[in-house]
Amino acid sequence: MNDFDTKWQACAARARQATHRDEQLPFGFATRVVAQATRPGAAPLEFAWDRLLARLLAGAVAVLLVCAAAELPHLRDAQPLKPGIENAVAQLVWSL
Repeated sequence: MNDFDTKWQACAARARQATHRDEQLPFGFATRVVAQATRPGAAPLEFAWDRLLARLLAGAVAVLLVCAAAELPHLRDAQPLKPGIENAVAQLVWSL
Protein backbone atom coordinates (compact mmCIF):
# COMPACT_ATOMS: atom_id res chain seq x y z
CA MET A 1 0.00 0.00 0.00
CA ASN A 2 2.87 2.38 0.74
CA ASP A 3 4.28 1.82 -2.74
CA PHE A 4 0.99 2.93 -4.26
CA ASP A 5 0.87 6.04 -2.08
CA THR A 6 4.38 7.13 -3.06
CA LYS A 7 3.66 6.60 -6.75
CA TRP A 8 0.37 8.46 -6.39
CA GLN A 9 2.08 11.41 -4.70
CA ALA A 10 4.80 11.50 -7.39
CA CYS A 11 2.21 11.50 -10.16
CA ALA A 12 0.17 14.19 -8.43
CA ALA A 13 3.29 16.38 -8.03
CA ARG A 14 4.13 15.98 -11.73
CA ALA A 15 0.55 16.85 -12.67
CA ARG A 16 0.68 20.03 -10.61
CA GLN A 17 3.85 21.12 -12.44
CA ALA A 18 2.43 20.51 -15.92
CA THR A 19 1.75 23.51 -18.13
CA HIS A 20 -1.86 24.33 -18.88
CA ARG A 21 -2.95 23.79 -22.46
CA ASP A 22 -5.60 25.59 -24.43
CA GLU A 23 -8.66 23.35 -24.28
CA GLN A 24 -10.71 25.24 -26.85
CA LEU A 25 -11.96 23.32 -29.87
CA PRO A 26 -10.72 24.55 -33.23
CA PHE A 27 -13.01 26.91 -35.12
CA GLY A 28 -15.71 24.98 -37.03
CA PHE A 29 -14.93 21.61 -35.44
CA ALA A 30 -18.51 20.89 -34.39
CA THR A 31 -19.79 21.94 -37.83
CA ARG A 32 -17.37 19.55 -39.56
CA VAL A 33 -18.35 16.67 -37.28
CA VAL A 34 -22.05 17.21 -37.91
CA ALA A 35 -21.46 17.56 -41.66
CA GLN A 36 -19.56 14.27 -41.79
CA ALA A 37 -22.20 12.47 -39.73
CA THR A 38 -25.08 13.62 -41.92
CA ARG A 39 -23.43 13.35 -45.31
CA PRO A 40 -25.38 11.25 -47.81
CA GLY A 41 -24.14 7.74 -48.37
CA ALA A 42 -22.66 7.34 -44.90
CA ALA A 43 -24.53 4.62 -43.03
CA PRO A 44 -24.89 5.38 -39.36
CA LEU A 45 -23.46 2.91 -36.92
CA GLU A 46 -26.95 1.88 -35.87
CA PHE A 47 -27.70 0.43 -39.31
CA ALA A 48 -24.48 -1.57 -39.24
CA TRP A 49 -25.41 -3.01 -35.84
CA ASP A 50 -28.93 -3.78 -37.08
CA ARG A 51 -27.57 -5.75 -40.04
CA LEU A 52 -25.09 -7.61 -37.83
CA LEU A 53 -27.74 -8.47 -35.24
CA ALA A 54 -30.12 -9.66 -37.96
CA ARG A 55 -27.42 -12.00 -39.29
CA LEU A 56 -26.65 -13.29 -35.81
CA LEU A 57 -30.33 -13.89 -35.15
CA ALA A 58 -30.69 -15.77 -38.44
CA GLY A 59 -27.65 -17.89 -37.52
CA ALA A 60 -29.07 -18.69 -34.09
CA VAL A 61 -32.40 -19.72 -35.62
CA ALA A 62 -30.55 -21.94 -38.12
CA VAL A 63 -28.65 -23.64 -35.30
CA LEU A 64 -31.88 -24.22 -33.39
CA LEU A 65 -33.51 -25.73 -36.48
CA VAL A 66 -30.56 -28.09 -36.97
CA CYS A 67 -30.78 -29.16 -33.31
CA ALA A 68 -34.53 -29.71 -33.63
CA ALA A 69 -34.01 -31.76 -36.79
CA ALA A 70 -31.42 -33.88 -35.01
CA GLU A 71 -33.85 -34.58 -32.14
CA LEU A 72 -36.87 -35.23 -34.36
CA PRO A 73 -36.31 -39.02 -34.64
CA HIS A 74 -36.28 -39.30 -30.83
CA LEU A 75 -39.49 -37.34 -30.37
CA ARG A 76 -41.75 -40.39 -29.96
CA ASP A 77 -39.50 -42.39 -27.62
CA ALA A 78 -41.32 -44.26 -24.86
CA GLN A 79 -39.06 -42.94 -22.11
CA PRO A 80 -37.35 -39.79 -23.36
CA LEU A 81 -35.70 -39.05 -20.01
CA LYS A 82 -34.33 -42.55 -19.43
CA PRO A 83 -30.71 -42.25 -18.29
CA GLY A 84 -28.16 -43.41 -20.82
CA ILE A 85 -25.09 -45.55 -20.49
CA GLU A 86 -23.04 -42.66 -19.12
CA ASN A 87 -25.00 -42.86 -15.86
CA ALA A 88 -24.73 -46.65 -15.51
CA VAL A 89 -21.32 -46.58 -13.77
CA ALA A 90 -22.46 -43.93 -11.30
CA GLN A 91 -25.61 -45.88 -10.51
CA LEU A 92 -23.68 -49.13 -9.97
CA VAL A 93 -21.07 -47.52 -7.73
CA TRP A 94 -23.77 -45.76 -5.69
CA SER A 95 -25.67 -48.98 -5.11
CA LEU A 96 -22.59 -50.76 -3.70
